Amino acid sequence: MGASIGRDLAWDVRQALDAMLDWRLPPEAWVETGRLLDTLGEALEAGDAKTVDRLTADLETSGRRVTRMGPPALDGKVPAPPVVRERTVALLHAVDRQSAAGRGNTGSAAGGGQPPAR
Repeated sequence: MGASIGRDLAWDVRQALDAMLDWRLPPEAWVETGRLLDTLGEALEAGDAKTVDRLTADLETSGRRVTRMGPPALDGKVPAPPVVRERTVALLHAVDRQSAAGRGNTGSAAGGGQPPAR
């Protein structure tokens, strides 16, 4: 794994991924979201904080781009498919590893699911 992305960014990524697991989107939107997750995973692996930050912002807004066109049962939206859920869980673990590596370098006592000090 590359360089650490930093605690604050790791926290933001974790929050975006957790929120995404509750989304209901049209199936085609999940395909796009899956591609975004793949690219996010590559950026995390490389420790590319700038790209991780941009992709996290894209992820945060992608769930809001789809507007509801009817009652929830009839709007065509579905929860995340298993492959997207599995990728999200893998990314959450990768972020946790990044965050742990960053704590080792900064001497920070923050962690354990606590938000970073801002």
